[in-house]
Amino acid sequence: MKLNDLNFLIIEDHKIIANAYKNILMAIPGINFNISIANNCDEAVNLIRRKKHHIAILDLQLPISENERFICGEDLGTLLRNEITSCKLIILTSVTDHSRILSIIQQIDPEGFLIKADIDSEDLKTAVLDVLNNKRYYSKTINSLTKKTTINGITIDDFDRQILYHLSMGEKTKDLTKFIPLSIRAIEVRKTKLKTLLSNTSEENFNLVKGAKKLGLI
Repeated sequence: MKLNDLNFLIIEDHKIIANAYKNILMAIPGINFNISIANNCDEAVNLIRRKKHHIAILDLQLPISENERFICGEDLGTLLRNEITSCKLIILTSVTDHSRILSIIQQIDPEGFLIKADIDSEDLKTAVLDVLNNKRYYSKTINSLTKKTTINGITIDDFDRQILYHLSMGEKTKDLTKFIPLSIRAIEVRKTKLKTLLSNTSEENFNLVKGAKKLGLI
């Protein structure tokens, strides 16, 4: 993306924080940002539909819209993806719920995903520049939640680790959809893959949780 005059949308309900973001952005040399700020879902929806933005910062915890159609940042992220397909999206939030973060990555696929406690002003500048240059920027907490493990050349991702964790806590497979944004069928497929991967024998009654603990996966 050519970095010159860019329309930048900040969606953040705390005005002091939103203005702090604006000041940080204005201090980035070589770029002239035309910055709009929305402090709630209604303001955000209006700006998204009225103006083409090149990049946006989105908080997840926001006052809901008057018609209750938009209740959180995820709804606005989906709207942005549908209304302005070329807009680069950076989610900047204090939310650290594991399943929610993974669901957002799966459904919205933001170019940037930052936890507020992870970053300072320089990190935010770097994230914005990376995203504008078609790179992804995830803060350390997001990276730790999405990291992948490879065993015998086969990748175990975070959904796999979540399955193992909840099984180790005594949850039944049929109840895992309460914690993991996957269907029962998808979870069963992953369990079968994990049993094949972790078992060194053809043992029919292989204990998946014990096998995972032995390898230090949980």
